[in-house]
Amino acid sequence: MSQKITKTIIITGTHLTPALELIRQLKTDSKINWSIFYIGRKFNSSVSQKASIESIIIPKLGVKYYSIPCGKLDRRYLPNTLTGIPKIIKGFIQAKKIIKNINPDIIVSFGGYVSVPVIINAFISKIASITHEQTSTNSLTTKINSLFVTKVALSFNNENQINNLPKNKVIVTGNLLRYELFTKNQNQLIKTQKPILYITAGNQGSHSINLVIKETLPLLQDFSIIHQTGKIDFNKFKHLSSTYPNYSAFEYIETKYIGWVLKNSDLIISRSGANTSQEIAAFSQKSILIPLPQSQQNEQLLNANWVKNLLPQKTIIINQDQLNQNNLLKAIKKLKSIKTINKIKENKPNLNLLKLIHEIT
Repeated sequence: MSQKITKTIIITGTHLTPALELIRQLKTDSKINWSIFYIGRKFNSSVSQKASIESIIIPKLGVKYYSIPCGKLDRRYLPNTLTGIPKIIKGFIQAKKIIKNINPDIIVSFGGYVSVPVIINAFISKIASITHEQTSTNSLTTKINSLFVTKVALSFNNENQINNLPKNKVIVTGNLLRYELFTKNQNQLIKTQKPILYITAGNQGSHSINLVIKETLPLLQDFSIIHQTGKIDFNKFKHLSSTYPNYSAFEYIETKYIGWVLKNSDLIISRSGANTSQEIAAFSQKSILIPLPQSQQNEQLLNANWVKNLLPQKTIIINQDQLNQNNLLKAIKKLKSIKTINKIKENKPNLNLLKLIHEIT
């Protein structure tokens, strides 16, 4: 048996779910012994002082985490761009120092403006790099990074998306759903005899959805409710379980529990981010999707429509401006009346991105 070679990788970006799955794959790689480092944000955004979710989760995996200042090219609000320019410059300088110190064999980006100075420095240092786009549209970050990376990895074989990127760099790898979703021995989050209603809006949560849920809780006694509130609202919602014993609030659903939650939920209320949408489709679950109206290029509406096309009887889309207690209860009642048998697809880890990493290092 040949001895594994050792290589070094830097992961960067803010799409945490596929990044976590790549880290798992790297740690179990049968060919290469990887030294893994992560460059991310310290805070949630350029105007927030809340710790970013990746800065909390990544170090728990035993991965060395570096945070750099993040400026943003905000096309909606020019002052954010102007105040962000010094941060962009500082982030670029710090990324250069980190990369020089680590001297990686490859850098992989999972989007977000924090990744841009890292990818540009990789290009300058002639280090192989990949940027992965998990959605069906090209973010501004992906457009910028595509000019400097070795390869652009896409989740969808979307002709319109591909045509707006350097075609010689594009490869469709698919997205990286969490391996833990499909393991047989899963950790049970709560004990209940009632049908489970799972409410989520991604890692950050959604204040507007949370407020409607809080208003509607007295009318949801038939369910056991698992509510991922996000960090900002968690302290306001965690005490509601004393009033509603069927309600459980969580700031963040840990990976070891998420497979059980998705498999055993009778109904999911959610934003329609790329990962959540693909997970709902993989588990063939009934869902009420509320696309984020400010999402780049309307990507969340595109994701919601994608789920609706796959699961037309199990999916209801409510636009943000139509979200209220009455419309939410109507959607819940309609989906609750549909009797279905979930046919969970057989899923194996998607190793296409890992294979691409092998090819270019």
